[in-house]
Amino acid sequence: MITGVNSTGSSSSNALSTATQQLDKDAFLKLLITQMQSQDPLQPMEDKEFIAQLAQFSALEQTQQTNTNLGTMMQMVAGGQALDLVGKTIQAQSSDGTVVSGKVDGVKFDSKQAWLTVGDTLVDPADVFAVSP
Repeated sequence: MITGVNSTGSSSSNALSTATQQLDKDAFLKLLITQMQSQDPLQPMEDKEFIAQLAQFSALEQTQQTNTNLGTMMQMVAGGQALDLVGKTIQAQSSDGTVVSGKVDGVKFDSKQAWLTVGDTLVDPADVFAVSP
């Protein structure tokens, strides 16, 4: 028994709202599957349309991978810049407004960024406003 050939049920509207809120590959696949399930079997999707949608999916996936790679590269560059400050004297303004001054003893890395260690204080390299040898 075939039901709802021409109707787009709540699952398609849910997939559409998910896709518009967060365009990721999972949402795209849900939308594509819902579209294929709801199509008229007597008038199936044109090959050109299907290929175009697959190309869009491929481009989306490549863009997401590029963004991930760029984020990793930016973290590596920031880490390298932080390592260049080891042994130098810096001045930085912390988020609470106090000025931290001293020699950079080392660099600590967490999952998001590099931190300069000045004595017992961790300093965000973005807060540094003066560097001397």
